[in-house]
Amino acid sequence: MDILKSETGSNHVQPEWLNACQAIIFDLDGVLINSEPVHEFTLLKLSSEFGRPFTQQEILSFKGFPEKTTAHRFKEIFPDLKATEEEIIEKRLELLKKNFHLVQIMDGAIQFLRRCGAYRLGLATSADRRIQELAFRTFALDPFFEAVITGNDVRKGKPDPEPYSLAANRLGVAPQVCLVIEDAVNGVLSGKAAGCRVAGLATSFDQDVLHKAGADLVAFNFEILDTQLFGREEK
Repeated sequence: MDILKSETGSNHVQPEWLNACQAIIFDLDGVLINSEPVHEFTLLKLSSEFGRPFTQQEILSFKGFPEKTTAHRFKEIFPDLKATEEEIIEKRLELLKKNFHLVQIMDGAIQFLRRCGAYRLGLATSADRRIQELAFRTFALDPFFEAVITGNDVRKGKPDPEPYSLAANRLGVAPQVCLVIEDAVNGVLSGKAAGCRVAGLATSFDQDVLHKAGADLVAFNFEILDTQLFGREEK
């Protein structure tokens, strides 16, 4: 396993497997856009409305799950809740859309995407397609991607391998020649289970947690990841 050993990227070892890489598949939340604070707000607001506010540990446990799984877990935690899973999903999506103006693009994300021109690019997100499309419109992301997989496109979400297997298929390449960029444990598990290499961005989880989940590399931001993968400094 190739491991990032410093926050500056100075001790990086460029991974040999990168030579075989043909495609890069990105997660959305916590990778390309800094939406996790808004996601956390919606979870806290809904849980407070449904009975009691979630603890921070409970909120963290939701990261990387599709909306259907999130709604199902709400029903498990609040068994007397009268709202259906579909109603919970709609409530959360409305809160996300209402507060989406607070979401920002991740530092260095656009620059990194531009430097990936030699690779086919895909996206595999647990987000609902409406949120993915809103993010793409807001931050002009659509031109970068050949294939987009959302939580609406899969039967089994992350940590199941289906999202990344399907994204690789849509790109016309084998998962073994894909690099996944993820911020969440469930996403790392999904990418590795699909047979991809995985680079973790330590924006939502500590780097040790991402390493233990199986990430081949972990970086703190796109500038460091760029140096770690491609051996060049941001200009």
